[in-house]
This record gives sequence, structure tokens and C-alpha cells, in this order.
Amino acid sequence: MRLPSHQRSHVSRALLLRGALTALLATLVLVPAAGAAPGDRGVFVSKGVGRQIFAGGGGVAYGTVFSGGSLVVMDYSPTHDLKVDSPVLATTNADGSRTFAPAGGAKSMAFRISGTLYRVTVLGSSTYNAIGVYGRLQVRGVKSSLTVNGKKMRWNGPAIKLGKVPRAVRDLFEFAVNGTTPPEPPAPPPPVTVPPTTTVTTGG
Repeated sequence: MRLPSHQRSHVSRALLLRGALTALLATLVLVPAAGAAPGDRGVFVSKGVGRQIFAGGGGVAYGTVFSGGSLVVMDYSPTHDLKVDSPVLATTNADGSRTFAPAGGAKSMAFRISGTLYRVTVLGSSTYNAIGVYGRLQVRGVKSSLTVNGKKMRWNGPAIKLGKVPRAVRDLFEFAVNGTTPPEPPAPPPPVTVPPTTTVTTGG
């Protein structure tokens, strides 16, 4: 039996996109990230109710936060290259982090994150997936499922290491893991002022 055309148009574009991303992730689980040696990058698929914390970067992360939940993101990269795509406006917190939450009345909020080094805290009911990343993942809660590099794992366990943190951000990575504000870079030295040269002319 064929559905009338007006019923087919009711298919949510968001659901189609989510299905395509899930299929892409399932494929990439078996393929190392481009330009990365085996073990340098990781893939995870996480879903549950509770708190998901990821400190790291590289690749791309995406997911959905459902009503009552929130997403808090802090940029730790030396070049401040964090990018968060979401249909809602963020609230900037006192420490410089940004909070995203479903708009009033909305059932969910999608997000996509990329950057060299950042910290993500996802609270409430959510899905959180990442491809080609390095860092550390900590998940706590209930009604959960987790797959890391194609292997099923459990929430409420020890922190999970993903890939190898690049040397260029290794020091800042510890701040991201602990959720502390990194120290401000030293101020550049003041410019050296050279006094003007005075020419003395004597009469002949």
C-alpha cells in the first residue's frame, strides 16, 4: 500500500539526517581517521541519561540533547578554533564556557562540535558521538549504552582514553581534563624605544 504524498512529506528531515550520520559512523568505526596512525584517534557512540564528559579534540563530535538537558563547551585550544553548530543561541558563563539547551518547548537540540582541544559536558538525556578524536571520555548515569572503537563498553566505569594527545596541546590537555581555567599566556615584552639621533653641526 502506497502512502499518500502528503503523508510522505511529514518525514522529519532531522530524522533522515540522524540516520545518515549513524550509518556514516558505523562505517567509520572500522576505518582509522584520515592522516592518523592506528591508535592515534578514536570513535565512540554513547547514549543515556546522566552526565557525559569529554576532554580532547580532533575529528568531529555530534549528538542530541533532549528536553531538560544541556551542553556546556569550553575551548582550550591554543588558537581558539572551537566551533559549535547548534540551532539555539548559547549562554556565555563567567569562566568563558558556553551553555546550549533546547529552546522552550522544544523536545531536543542537535549539536556538532569540532576543534583542536575542548571540554564538553552533556547533562540529562542525550546521545553523544565522535569520530577521529583523541582525549578522555567519562560517562555516568542510567539507561545507557556505549561503543568505543567498535567494542561495547559500560557507563559508570573508569575514564576511557581515546587515541594519543598531540604534544602541542599536551600541557593544556590536563587543564581540560580537570575543568580548570588555563593560565593566561605571558604578556609580550614592551617594545624597545630607541631615542632619536641628534646631529650636531659645527661651523667652519
